[in-house]
Amino acid sequence: MDGLPATAASRRPELGEGWVHEGHVQDGEEDQESGLKPEAREEDPAGDSADDRDGVPGPGPKPPVTQAPCRPRRTHTGEKPFACPECGRAFRQRVHLTLHLRVHTGERPHTCAQCGKAFSQGSYLAEHRRTHTGERPHACPDCDKTFTRPARLAQHRRVHTGERPFACGQCAKAFRGRAALREHQRVHSDQKPFACAQCPKAFRFPSALLRHRRTHTAERPFACGQCARTFAQRAHLAQHRRVHTGERPFACGQCAKAFRGRAALREHQRVHSDQKPFACAQCPKAFRFPSALLRHRRTHTAERPFACGQCARTFAQRAHLAQHRRVHTGEKPYQCAQCGVSFSQSASLAEHRRLHTGERPFACAQCGKTFTQGSHLSQHRRVHTGERPFACGDCGRAFSNRSHLAQHRLLHTGARPYKCPKCGASFGHVSSLVEHQKIHAGEMPFRCGDCGKAFRQGSALSLHRRTHTGERPYACPECGKAFRNRGYLIQHHLVHTGERPYECGGCGKAFSFCSALTRHQRTHSDRKPHQRSLRGDPTAQPPPPTGPRRSPRGKKTVSPSDPAGNSGDQQNKS
Repeated sequence: MDGLPATAASRRPELGEGWVHEGHVQDGEEDQESGLKPEAREEDPAGDSADDRDGVPGPGPKPPVTQAPCRPRRTHTGEKPFACPECGRAFRQRVHLTLHLRVHTGERPHTCAQCGKAFSQGSYLAEHRRTHTGERPHACPDCDKTFTRPARLAQHRRVHTGERPFACGQCAKAFRGRAALREHQRVHSDQKPFACAQCPKAFRFPSALLRHRRTHTAERPFACGQCARTFAQRAHLAQHRRVHTGERPFACGQCAKAFRGRAALREHQRVHSDQKPFACAQCPKAFRFPSALLRHRRTHTAERPFACGQCARTFAQRAHLAQHRRVHTGEKPYQCAQCGVSFSQSASLAEHRRLHTGERPFACAQCGKTFTQGSHLSQHRRVHTGERPFACGDCGRAFSNRSHLAQHRLLHTGARPYKCPKCGASFGHVSSLVEHQKIHAGEMPFRCGDCGKAFRQGSALSLHRRTHTGERPYACPECGKAFRNRGYLIQHHLVHTGERPYECGGCGKAFSFCSALTRHQRTHSDRKPHQRSLRGDPTAQPPPPTGPRRSPRGKKTVSPSDPAGNSGDQQNKS
């Protein structure tokens, strides 16, 4: 075997299956990790020391091997004389080149006897056998974690020491392992050597390609033992398990908010930095997260790629489709542990929990007002900025909230789609119907703590409390006049603008306030202001009374045929 003595060849099995010619090495690793000293192998290529040859028949000592320069010197000179003819990669030792060539040839001469898996190096096979035996001989002295390889232990110990010895030359980012550095360097080179055979996509890392293939095969090999949910990636399963355990190990250093995954923490930290690196090419908007930019682009393209199989409704986001499907199934998987109320969305459950805890984590930077939801804070900020981004296409009136615009459009269409099943009254908004139904139930769940007055709506209670506190949070930017209610401020603005949006359909006269239009319309119906129309007919007259009725003071009975009450006087005279 390449000039080696028979004694050395016969002793190879004694050195273990990881022993190869000119020393045992990992692909691309240095000799220090092999456990054999290159100096000893260089001086004794047969592997036989003077002590080992005692009592063993064989030829006499070999003349010294002449190799220039020797391998230890190459670590100082950086010389790599052994180049791969396929890809040009160079190595300091011939054995490294021999092992590397198997990458191109696909040769895997070392086979596991238990499962048949083959490996290019004997050391890989030795490590693989530990998966069958469960042996993990290398233990960390700091956390008792065990490993199958000493190199893995060495890399793990850097978690405790904080050492990151492998730095990128282009961005100075540092890593604990050399392999992680190699993968990172592909980010700068835009190299994507791992291509999918089924679609044109290519990837920088083989692990990313493996995960992508599961999108074609729909394979989800990682199952949760508690709820039977399956995942395409092991990391997603590990993160999902924290839903059951409640664990949130990734905490923000600025606001102490905790997250189940490291990626969620990274995204959250952009909230504190106000960094929005993902800009839309079609409008000036920028976003903190690439997923948010992707969703925003669909507002320009009107793309709605996610369709419901039951009602053909389409959605721009997969999460909205999953949420919509629960309308058909009636599923409400998120239950409050304190009161048992169930929700179809996890976000709704999170908002509901704040009712029990009293938490209001979203604070306005201008007035200090706090909110239970981030969307409520965003809407509140428009009070300070005066922004009204939602405009009506029919009359041009603008609103600070999309739901207010949707409700306003019903004035133009006249639609009142929400009908009370008890009295038949119709409403333009579902919340108005819910509030109306409390009249039938006699329910007034919102009670003032100062005077005990009860209200059907929480907003009515909030407005009432300002009568005790004297708070007037809505100030006019023109004259400084302040109001308790936002609606009063909106009406007051019309004084400055001169706008008269409420027009009478009978005579065309316009008014600034809806109440003024209502009063005016009574002049067309020939009714006194205090009279109400019957069954919606402004021209209907009340029927005459069918029996005797009491006078306002309760002293006389008044007949319909004798409204003056004269018959009663005549009877008294007789």
